[in-house]
Amino acid sequence: MQSIDGLLQEAYDLVGQRLPKETFRDAEHPNNRLLIGVTCLRVGAVNVAYRLFESIAQEGPKENANHHFAYVRSLVEMAEIDAENERYSQAAEHMATALAEYPESMGYMMSRVHLEVYLTYYQYQAGRKDEALSGIAALCAREEQAFREMELRDAKALVGPGLCYALHQWALFYAMEGDWDRAYEKAKSMIPYATSVDEAGVEQAERLHREGNGEAAMNRLIEAVRYRDGE
Repeated sequence: MQSIDGLLQEAYDLVGQRLPKETFRDAEHPNNRLLIGVTCLRVGAVNVAYRLFESIAQEGPKENANHHFAYVRSLVEMAEIDAENERYSQAAEHMATALAEYPESMGYMMSRVHLEVYLTYYQYQAGRKDEALSGIAALCAREEQAFREMELRDAKALVGPGLCYALHQWALFYAMEGDWDRAYEKAKSMIPYATSVDEAGVEQAERLHREGNGEAAMNRLIEAVRYRDGE
């Protein structure tokens, strides 16, 4: 197994010119290793990045809040790389650990709801479909309750994006099974929570659905619903 010094030298050869030298000198600090790993990712050095994240994850949870963020973020990065390489069981394991250690103070940096949605997707792709579907259902029920407990404007800004993202993924699970009617109905359930809706697009989706074209209907409906910036 490669030593941490050897790994850092390999990373320095790849991205040393992109970061302050102090970042490498103080690489025993997990936040610096996280920064080096993220920088390696940006230049396509995925294997080196993964091993850097792994070195942080292996140290376990931290008492220091900043160091703990590096620990959780490293698990998330590992999960995403695992999933990109179709190692879905491993991705689910890493994401589940990240969520178990996720402090609410990190919400402004990483959306817990989005990470929970990723977990259900990894579970689904790993063959744990019942677990994924029950997980996404529970997640949506929780967020719908949170939405109802807030003023509408605040709810659409604060809860709506994550809730719509989860409902969107739920619809995609049905689509992956070829159940376009249920996929369409689930996608339609995003409308009350969305920041804006293209009513003409919704009407086109309804027409397509009535005509029996479920796949096109769902896709058109999703295009008509905006639930976060740029979507």
